[in-house]
Amino acid sequence: MMRTLRYTSGLLSLILLVSPPAPAQQDSSRSGQGSRVRGPRIGYDVASLALLYFEPERMIYTVSVDYEAWQDIYPVIEGGYQHVGIEKDIYRYTSSGLFIRAGVDVNLMQYEQTNVYEMIYGGLRYGFSNFSQKADEILIREDYFGDLTGGSVPENRINAHWISLVGGVRIELFRNVFMGWSVLGNLKLAMGDDSGMVPYNIPGFGPGDKRASIVINYSLAYRFPLQSYHPRKIIKRGKNQQ
Repeated sequence: MMRTLRYTSGLLSLILLVSPPAPAQQDSSRSGQGSRVRGPRIGYDVASLALLYFEPERMIYTVSVDYEAWQDIYPVIEGGYQHVGIEKDIYRYTSSGLFIRAGVDVNLMQYEQTNVYEMIYGGLRYGFSNFSQKADEILIREDYFGDLTGGSVPENRINAHWISLVGGVRIELFRNVFMGWSVLGNLKLAMGDDSGMVPYNIPGFGPGDKRASIVINYSLAYRFPLQSYHPRKIIKRGKNQQ
């Protein structure tokens, strides 16, 4: 039943990934010409559900919150949980833990109206993860003495730190409903591990045996419009440019 639910969720995610987005409608009356709306925007990474088709042994859930603290500048925090379960003929491996990424995104797109919220952005993150891993039922094949079974690596906790450069695109599907994708280039700063076993995958970072990695997110988000403000920067261009 659980496996069916996973694949159903993955199928819905793939439909979202391949379906062309509807164009956002410009409605100057929603915030008034010369003003912008802002509030916390909460998102969920649907790409992690589609990942179940390619890596069914790994489940990861990621949520994010950002806020336009200054015009075109968005402090952001992302967090999530990952579980890995691998069963082979010669071992069984499990790992689970949390991660957090915090930083800022800067909108690089120029626009003519102040109530446009589409983004082409770049950003920076600091990432941290705390997770555990263990292995048991390890089989060591030996022709002379015979196979040895029952080996194990006890559970131990690991911390990892990294930084990420981010680039992405976000559009407004409907009023306050957003869809977008982003690419994170990660560089590992430090990782503690005294078990002698390299982690299969670090939550929020990627392969444990790599110094650098790439993570792709595809998210849906909703913004709570709590405040209207008048921006300092208004860009005008085209025939009516003065």
